[in-house]
Amino acid sequence: MEKTSQAQTRAERPSAKALATRNALLELAARMFAERGYVETSMRDIAKAASLTTGSLYGHFRNKADLLAEVLNLRIVDEFGADHPSSVDEENMRTGLASFAVNFPRREELRALIVQGAAAAQTDEETRNRLHDTHGAHLERWIAGYEHEREVLGIDPSVDLESAVMMTWAAEIGLGILEVLGISPEPKGWADAYDRLVRGLKLPAE
Repeated sequence: MEKTSQAQTRAERPSAKALATRNALLELAARMFAERGYVETSMRDIAKAASLTTGSLYGHFRNKADLLAEVLNLRIVDEFGADHPSSVDEENMRTGLASFAVNFPRREELRALIVQGAAAAQTDEETRNRLHDTHGAHLERWIAGYEHEREVLGIDPSVDLESAVMMTWAAEIGLGILEVLGISPEPKGWADAYDRLVRGLKLPAE
């Protein structure tokens, strides 16, 4: 039985070549969605650009909504990490968040993809369900991380961390909407405003 189980595990595990192809497709789709728009880019377009058959592309992703969700998940993990905050202190948190805030221009593509997906989700249930799960999973991870480190980070016990995390994510996404309209804040001022927001979560000084 053990040998059978090991053989099944090897069969189910994607090969290095399959993983490399999948990652390349994610990068290609991210570029095409960002340049052409999510709605305007079809699975056929992506397959053609990748020199694959459409059937081969569907072998990696169930549909376009699944592909977009995977692209967003990859980009979010690249920008924010895969784990919740651990072994951190108050100063490191403030330094990290300040860097996150001032470096917002590098996340413009991510925000554009989120905004495009949200627009499509208004009329497409599959897209809405996949993006709901993707955003929800990351929000839950961030909330759990800050709850776990609440005392170490000196966050006021009265702060509703679920609302605080959602508010900061809403600010990030809202910035993406402004960028679509050609409006963008000055990085230093945006970082200062973000720092003031973070300080508002702290316990009052004794």
